[in-house]
Amino acid sequence: MNWTNRHSGLAGFGLIALVNAIVLLGVAWNHNGVADSQLQLSERELGPAYSYASSENSGVALQLEYRWPQDDGKYNGRLSSAKMQELGFAVPTERSVANVRRYVRQLDRDGLVVLEFNGPLYQRELQLAQGKLRSSAADLAALPANKPLAETHENARLALHREQVSASRLLVADVGLDQQVLRARYPDRNRYAIVRGRFNVWSWHDDDSVQLGGSAQIPVAQSINLPQRWHALFNQLPSSQKVAEFPDEGSRNLFNVDLAFGQRLEPWITQLQAGQP
Repeated sequence: MNWTNRHSGLAGFGLIALVNAIVLLGVAWNHNGVADSQLQLSERELGPAYSYASSENSGVALQLEYRWPQDDGKYNGRLSSAKMQELGFAVPTERSVANVRRYVRQLDRDGLVVLEFNGPLYQRELQLAQGKLRSSAADLAALPANKPLAETHENARLALHREQVSASRLLVADVGLDQQVLRARYPDRNRYAIVRGRFNVWSWHDDDSVQLGGSAQIPVAQSINLPQRWHALFNQLPSSQKVAEFPDEGSRNLFNVDLAFGQRLEPWITQLQAGQP
């Protein structure tokens, strides 16, 4: 039988149908049974990834807004060399130029990331912000005419307000390779979600010494589709009110979402409600 353009077209359509079937089966399996975890989030943890509407198609997607806990007052998102070794990366004991080069050439690896919602990690962020405000207030009280101290105090005041009303309460709590081990360590399924992540190595200089570590990304957090039945509600969400003292915090669309993580540890929205202004 001679291969023709018609055969090529049929083969192409068949391949597309097969891929779509595999995707749909994966989604069905992820949604099947009891969710591995379920978090009740708000606009603080879910920002718009993209939205579009036209006569041809329409869609709304949200992006999971998570962050790393502070380390020495910085949000660096670093994983220690010891943690990278636990994840299967070869970490040299000697920081020679050749060893560092070999380390950073290692390919990314898949693993698991634990996200904590509105728990001890977020409370620690609040306490750190409150401590910075108290410290800056004391410094300014000692030198009330000092402009840099006044700016530091104002920045600390704004930072605490952001932490209280708009900063994401979803923080990276841990990483690992074994789902059962992580779930035993974090059993509360309404506070801790385990998701699939991707780890990469990197190095940096700190006080004239080379430090080795890495970081993690969560690909499934980048785009979470909002089902069509909630599009109208999403487009009519109430907005937060502007406050004169905090001009950057107003006009955010307010909502609450139930986000489930299924058998494949992938998130999907099970409920959307308008938030309170």
